[in-house]
Amino acid sequence: MELEVLGVGNAFTSRYYNTSFLIRSEELVLVDCPQALFRLLRERHVDPGSVDRVIITHVHGDHTSGLETLLLWKRWVAGSKLTVHTARRVWEELKGRFFPGFSATFSPDLERIVETEFEDYADFVELKEGQENVITDVKVDFRYNWHPTPTIGLKLISARGVVGISGDTCYRPSLLRRLAEHGAIDASRYEKLAGDWLWKSDVIYHEVERGEAGAHTSEADLLSLSPDVRSKIRLIHLADDFDDSELPLAREGERVSFAADGEVVVHAP
Repeated sequence: MELEVLGVGNAFTSRYYNTSFLIRSEELVLVDCPQALFRLLRERHVDPGSVDRVIITHVHGDHTSGLETLLLWKRWVAGSKLTVHTARRVWEELKGRFFPGFSATFSPDLERIVETEFEDYADFVELKEGQENVITDVKVDFRYNWHPTPTIGLKLISARGVVGISGDTCYRPSLLRRLAEHGAIDASRYEKLAGDWLWKSDVIYHEVERGEAGAHTSEADLLSLSPDVRSKIRLIHLADDFDDSELPLAREGERVSFAADGEVVVHAP
C-alpha cells in the first residue's frame, strides 16, 4: 500500500487543494473528494475512470464538493457507478445532502422527467466499527470523531504498517473528559478519541489549527503529546498562513509507504 497526499488545505484555502488522499494499492481509492477534483486528478496523472471507490469521512463541502461531479461523471460518461465506503451515519448524511440533486433525470427522449434514486449513482459499502473492513487489500478501521456532523477518523492497515488519518476532529483532552463525564460520548468512543487508538499508527496525518481552535485540533494540543507520538505526525488541513511548526507539514504530492522491515518511507513530491 502507498498513500498519496492529494491536498493539505483547510476548508477556506486558496493556496492548496482541500485535504484528501489517494490509496494506491490493488485499486485506486480516494479518501474524500475535494473541490476541483478533476483538475487535481489530472495534475496527479490519474484517470478518473480508474477510480471506482471512495472513502468519505464526512459531508462538509471541503471533503465532498467533488463527489457530486464524480458521481455524475461515472454514470453519464463512464456508464458505471461509484462505490462509497463510509460509516452508516455518514452515508445517511450524504443521502440527505445529495439526494435532491439526484432525484430526477430526463427520459432518453428528453420528453419526460423520471425519478431516480441516489443508489442509481452510488453503491454503499458500510464500514463497521470494531469489525474488519477490507477495501481491495487494505484493512480499514475507523472511529467516530467529535465534530458537528458525523465524521470518521481512519486507520489504513497493510501487512507492513499502519497509516492513521485523524479526519476532522477536536482532540482536546479536557473537553473529551467533560464529554465523557456528561454522557455525550460513551466510554468506548472516549477511549478511541482520547486514548492511543490513533497514536498506535506508524505514521499519522493529523489536522491542525493554530491559536484558539474551534471545531478542529489545536497545534498546542498536538505539541503536548509524547515525543514518540509527535515523531509520527504530519500536519494536514492547513490554513494558508500555516507555514511552519515544530511538527512536519505534509506536502501535496508526497507519498508514504513502508519498507520490508516496516520502516516508514515518505517520498517527497
